Amino acid sequence: MRSFSKRSLTRLATATLLLGSLTLTGVAQAAVEVSSDGPSSDDTIPALRFDRFDKYVLVKTNVNVSALENLPKTVKNNAEELESQKRTLSEQARQIEELKRNSGSSSTSSSKEIDELKRTIKEQERDLNDLGKQVEELKRNSGSSSSSSNSEISSLKRELSDQDREMDQLKRTVEELSRKVK
Repeated sequence: MRSFSKRSLTRLATATLLLGSLTLTGVAQAAVEVSSDGPSSDDTIPALRFDRFDKYVLVKTNVNVSALENLPKTVKNNAEELESQKRTLSEQARQIEELKRNSGSSSTSSSKEIDELKRTIKEQERDLNDLGKQVEELKRNSGSSSSSSNSEISSLKRELSDQDREMDQLKRTVEELSRKVK
């Protein structure tokens, strides 16, 4: 492939020079010399331009032979880099989707746990209210009560304070889970 591009470049440069020399006037023709030597890497590639006098003019460019020779290699390197970037991007997209799925499922399960804890708290609040009512009723009836009533009251008070502690603990757990979900 490399020899093909050198040959075609040489032919292109020769054809360009010949064309340029044929179209130029007598004075300009003396400035262009055609050679059968191969191009060197620091030679610049001339270009034909159609000017305002309806003539083709041979002009210098900033493109050199080595840049043209290296062009296929540069294109290949750029294509490989592009493929590498595509693979990286695809992998990152896959990881993002996986994270979305994982965080979505954990968020759903956390929401279910929070709802369950809230129901438990409401049930315990009802139980506490019922116990409080029972304690008040026992206090009213305790005027003629015996020592067994006092022990029932003490037992109910202990149960009430135990439930109160459990309720506080559940509230803290729900708040903590709510912060984690957010």
